[in-house]
Amino acid sequence: MCCEKLVLVRNFLYKWFAVGFLIFTAVTILYLLMQEIAVDIAEDLFNINPMVYYLRIFDFLAIVKLILILFILSPALALHWMIACCNSKNEQ
Repeated sequence: MCCEKLVLVRNFLYKWFAVGFLIFTAVTILYLLMQEIAVDIAEDLFNINPMVYYLRIFDFLAIVKLILILFILSPALALHWMIACCNSKNEQ
């Protein structure tokens, strides 16, 4: 019974990581393709220095990557390990 709940949470975390990784990849690719256009828009609308804009984008990408790895993938892997231990105890 307990293993079923762990499997449900683990599968949810894996799917959340997959969706987050796809969005992160899409944002990164779009940023690389439209870098100059985005800087021009930010400069015109918000009067932001291009170097500040580049730093904020890299900060954003780093924070998203950390969240994906530390708060989503790591717990999913820990739950996977716990489920494997639970299943091996039930088989014995």
